[in-house]
Amino acid sequence: MSRNSRKFHIGLYGQNPVTHHSLATWMHPQNMPRGYRYNRASVWQYVGQLCERAKFDFMFSADTEGVFEEYRGSIDGAVRYATQVPSYDETILLSFVGAVTDKIGIVSTLSTNGSKPYITARKFATLDHMTGGRAGWNVVTAFHKNQALNLGMDEQFEHDERYDRADEYMDVCYQLWESWDEDAVVMDVEGQMFADPSKVHHIDHAGKYFKCRGPLNVDRCPQGRPLIVQAGQSTRGMQFAARHAELVFAIQPFREGMKKYYSKLKNLMGEEAGRDPDSCKVIFSFQPIVGETERVAQEKAEFHNAMVPVEGGMAYLSGHLGYDLSEFGSDASLEGLKVPGIQGLIDMYLETSEGRAKTLGDVARMHATSVGSPQVVGTPEQIADWMEETMAEVGGDGFMLSPIYVPGAIEDFIDLVMPVLRDRGCVRTEYDGETLRENLLAF
Repeated sequence: MSRNSRKFHIGLYGQNPVTHHSLATWMHPQNMPRGYRYNRASVWQYVGQLCERAKFDFMFSADTEGVFEEYRGSIDGAVRYATQVPSYDETILLSFVGAVTDKIGIVSTLSTNGSKPYITARKFATLDHMTGGRAGWNVVTAFHKNQALNLGMDEQFEHDERYDRADEYMDVCYQLWESWDEDAVVMDVEGQMFADPSKVHHIDHAGKYFKCRGPLNVDRCPQGRPLIVQAGQSTRGMQFAARHAELVFAIQPFREGMKKYYSKLKNLMGEEAGRDPDSCKVIFSFQPIVGETERVAQEKAEFHNAMVPVEGGMAYLSGHLGYDLSEFGSDASLEGLKVPGIQGLIDMYLETSEGRAKTLGDVARMHATSVGSPQVVGTPEQIADWMEETMAEVGGDGFMLSPIYVPGAIEDFIDLVMPVLRDRGCVRTEYDGETLRENLLAF
C-alpha cells in the first residue's frame, strides 16, 4: 500500500563522462559495456532515451571548468583517480541528448565565472529553442582554486561575494531573456517585417560587476527563460536559491538533514525572498543499488564500494572542501580530530557511519562512494519503500538518481523499481506538458 498519496519527480544525475558521484564508476566492469565509449555521444543519447521512456522529468549534468588541486597542492590525485575529470562542456554534450529526445528535460551546469552573462543567456536561450522548451540551467558560482586560475582570475572571490556577484549576473540574464517581447516575431512577408523593432529592447545594464547593452540576439525562447536550478548548501547559497531557483537539488545523507534543509529553504523563500514556496521543487540525491533479492543487492554494493580508493577519496574530499587533507593523512584517527572550517562535514559522516569510520581515510572513502548521497540497497520493493517513506517524512518533491555505473544501474532502476512506483501511483505515467517547467509544475 502506498505511504505517500502524491507523486514525486525523478531526475538522473551525471557528471559525464567517466565519474558521477562515485570514483568506482569508471573501474566497474559493467560500466560502458556494449562497445560504448565515454567520449562519444552514443551512450549519453541512449541514456537520455532510456530515461525518457521511463518518464523521468530531466537529465542533469554537473560541470566544472577546472581540475581539483587542493590535495597536496597538485592535480595528480584528481587526474589519477578521475575525481570529476575529465569533465566535458555539458551544454554541448546535452545538446546531443536533446536532439534524440522529445519530452525529457535537459539541465546543464554552468558557472557564473565561466562566461559573461550575455554568452550564458544566449547559450541557454538557444538550447531552449533547439529542444522545444526543455532547457534548464544549474547555476553554480565556482568554488575551487584551479577553476578560478583557468578563467584568468588571480584568486577566487570570497564565498558570500560569489553569490552577491551571481545575483547581479542573474538579473542581467533575466533582462536579456526578456529583451524580446513575446509577440516580437511577426514574420509579416507582405510588410517585409520579420520582427517588430518596437518590441525588442536594449537593457543598458551597468552594475557593480557587469555592463551589458543588449538586446539579446536570440528571440524569446519557448519557456521565456530556461528553468533555473540550484544546489546551494550554505546559508548564503540557500538564500540565492530562495530568490532564483525553480528546482533545488540537495545532497543530505540522512532524513533528518533532508527535512531540516527542506524546511529552511521553504522558510527562506517565503520570509526573505517573498516567493510562493510551492513555486520551487526540492529533490534529493540518492544512490540506489537494486537486486532481485536483498542478498544480490548487498553483494552489488559490497563489490562497488570495495573498488573506491582511499587516496582518491582524500583528493576528492579535499577538492570539495577546498582544504588539503594531506595535512592530517588518511590514517589520522577521528577521535579528537578537528579540521578547521569543515568540521561539520566530518561530523556528518561520523553521524551516519554507525561506528564504521575510524580514520579520516574512512570518511574520505565514504565521500568518494556517493558524495554524501544516501546509498539505498535492496529489492525493488525495499527501495520503493525507502523513497515513499522519505518523501512522507521529509516533505520533498522527488529524487535525483545517482548511478554507480552506466547505463546498467539506470536500466536496473527503470526495469525493477519504476514498475513498483508506477503501481503505487508515485510517479508519472505520461508527460503532462511540452516544456520542462510545465512538467515540473504539474504536481
